[in-house]
This record gives sequence, structure tokens and C-alpha cells, in this order.
Amino acid sequence: MGISLSGDLSYMSLGELVQIFGSNGSTGILRLMNKYNDNLGEVHFFNGNPVNAICDKKQGKDALYMLFGWTEGEFEFNLTNVNEKDYIKKSRMEIMLEGSRMVDDGVIEKVGPVSFKRGDKSTGNALPVISGPLVDYMYVVDEEDYKDGQEIIKQGKHGNWNWVVLDGIVEIRKETPKGPIPILRVGNGSFVGSIAGLLTKNNVRSASVVADGDVQLGVVDSQRLSMEYARLSREFKNIILSLDKRVKQITNKLVEIELMIKTDDSNITKGKEIIIKQGSNKKDAFIVTDGRAFVIRKTDSGYVLLATLEEGDFFGSIPFLNLGQEPDSAHVIAPKGQLVHDVVDCDLLQSEHDKLSATFKNMIENTAIFLSATTTLSCTPKKKKKKGKK
Repeated sequence: MGISLSGDLSYMSLGELVQIFGSNGSTGILRLMNKYNDNLGEVHFFNGNPVNAICDKKQGKDALYMLFGWTEGEFEFNLTNVNEKDYIKKSRMEIMLEGSRMVDDGVIEKVGPVSFKRGDKSTGNALPVISGPLVDYMYVVDEEDYKDGQEIIKQGKHGNWNWVVLDGIVEIRKETPKGPIPILRVGNGSFVGSIAGLLTKNNVRSASVVADGDVQLGVVDSQRLSMEYARLSREFKNIILSLDKRVKQITNKLVEIELMIKTDDSNITKGKEIIIKQGSNKKDAFIVTDGRAFVIRKTDSGYVLLATLEEGDFFGSIPFLNLGQEPDSAHVIAPKGQLVHDVVDCDLLQSEHDKLSATFKNMIENTAIFLSATTTLSCTPKKKKKKGKK
């Protein structure tokens, strides 16, 4: 088949390409050429997810991460059938954050004169920018401009409206007694505000949002989105609300880590059984009907509690959500014999999802990306500051 997309890696990085093909659910082969390397790089995508990569006699994750060092060169993407096993087994956001971190830490060689730049001039944070797909202007009812440093949302205030970033970058922060903690930075096509916030009267903002540079935002048509939500099944609504709840929990976890508040998760598995094992290929999903469950990730430094699930919350593999948690990257555990749960009809959920507008789908996907990003950041060991030379 012919070339569907081509361009320059100095203009569009591998991380951005992974986001684009993920948002579009593309299946095909991405080829990368770099004048500083004689080898051709390939990344194979299936339904938007990287399943394999090949470069310089390497395959899978090793080859994929190596290609993050190709900061200059050309790329082309061909829509074609990809029939092979998943050698990557990580969410897109995990791949992007890990690949970018390895480049920054010097673990991956930079092939080309341009380095991967993250952070911003004001805070010096190391957060990558999360972008979304092309904006559907049919769902934009107004445009608003903000200057660098201007507050868009204040934590603790009431508000139900959402925005989509039309141009620029905004930073999401948690306000704490010790000052603001940067959580995520989002760019073009990404959403500001939660789906749950659109649907709750007197919604209280759980974080602040500040313009990082001059920003143009589009006000999202909340009435149209609320009407779509009203038509969803109760089960689908529970999925959305539970997803939003998880984002808030992992955000609070990240704040605890940044403030160096000691939380002992080492005994979290005591008296509990594994319902879903980290790294499993289970494709089932469930709704908690009684009891509690816990989502935990096993890391090199021990267990990290990611979420506490209660009645109405889901767990498992939802076909259109890439959470960066279970089943690939986290356990689900529960007190022995105490968890009651029903099986989710994933085919029915997928059918409902397919009928949603592109904007509603993108908002759900955006929320899942936020969850995956904050999960990865929460489970990544903080670099110790070196003494001596600055």
C-alpha cells in the first residue's frame, strides 16, 4: 500500500508519532531513516499500539527505545496488515515516558545533533507534553486566550466547563501547603477538565491549571457531551466515573511522592489474593459489586498502591482503554474470599464506544493517557540530586 504519512523527525518526534497513531487506532508500519545511522528503523502498530520494533539487529522494546534517540531524520507510515505477537506489552504513555527518560538520562544514544527537550523555563520540571488528536471544531463553542502564567482553573473552586488546547501548553498542578506540585503538561488536542466534571453539579476542581506560555483554548460544548453521556448504559457510565476516580487517586499518590510523604505499601499483599496478575494476557473486565480491591504495581523497589476499588468500580482489560495499569503493568488483589464482582460485557461496551462522537472518544482516551502518565511517573524512582557541581 502507499505511504499514508511522511515527514521530518526534527519536526515530529517518535513520541508524537506514537500518540498520533494511537489516537487514530492505526495499523501499519512506521519506517524511520537517519543520516547518522546506516540502519532502517521500523515500528509495527496494531490498532494504535506498538507491538514490535526492529533496528540494528534488535527487536521489541530494545529496538523501540533505541529509536527514541533518532531526533533527526525522516519517517514514513504505511497502512498495512500487521499480524505478529505483541513483543512490547506496554501502554503508549509508558513507552513515551520511558523512552524520553532514557534519552535524557543518557541510557539511549542520541543519533543526531538535536536533544529531546522537556520541562519549561519557569519550573524546570521534567514532564513531557501530552498532546491529543486533531480538534473537532463542531464541539468548540468559543475560544479563549491566556497569557503566560495566567491561571485558567483554580483548585477548590467550582466549575463544570471543559476546554481543548488549540495552541500552546498548559500545566496541571496540585496546590499543597508546601507550594504547587506540577503533575502533567498538556498541549494541542488535549483536554483541560474531566468528563466527570461535566456531569456533576457544583463540581469542585481537584487541581489548578496554568498557561505555560501564551495559550489558546477552545470551550467544549458541554451540553452536547452531556446529552451523549445521558444515552450511555449504566455500565459505561460507571466505567467513565471509575476512570476519573483512578486519575484522582494516582494524582494524590504522585503528590505524596513529590512531598516525600512516607507511605508504607510493603504489606499491601498480606492476607490478599491475586485476582489479576501483573503481566498477564487476560482480556476480561469486571465490575466490583461488593468488597474492595486494590491495584498495585510490583517495581524493583517494592509494591506501589495505585488505586483502591469499591462498589461500581471496574478492573481488568477494557478494549478501548490503555490504562498503564492492569493487566499488563499491575496486579489486582483483594482480601481472600471477600471480593464480589460481575463480568463486564466488553463487546457491548465496544459497540457503545463506536457510536460516540470523536470528541467524546478523545476525552475518554485523554483521561486514560493522563492515568497512564501519572502511574508511570509515580512508579519511576526520583533521581537524587548530585552534591558538588551544579
